[in-house]
Amino acid sequence: MPGLAHALAEYIDRHKPEDVLFRTTRGNLIRRDYFNAEVLKPAIFSAGVPADMTFHDLRHTFASTALAEGVPISEVSRWLGHESITTTVDLYGHLVPEASERARTALDNAFASALGSA
Repeated sequence: MPGLAHALAEYIDRHKPEDVLFRTTRGNLIRRDYFNAEVLKPAIFSAGVPADMTFHDLRHTFASTALAEGVPISEVSRWLGHESITTTVDLYGHLVPEASERARTALDNAFASALGSA
């Protein structure tokens, strides 16, 4: 297990977090402004991606990519932690326009014998 996955597995094994994966050295929750300034922005700079990228951009990229690759919107919703799938559909539903076509095809296939006998 190389890279980030290995590092996270080691961190989890070493620190045994109960609810939140990362905390400050004093045990407090990490504030968004601290995370952005001390973790995300240095990582962005090191990776050579646009300096104005935000954590929210990463969420949108994840959701858009997952949906483009055929991951069901219900799973994307769960992974994003949306309380309701309606939020996910409102934000990302336009990225799965083929869903309507899949539904029509599924219904056509399901009723093919009935349609053929009419």
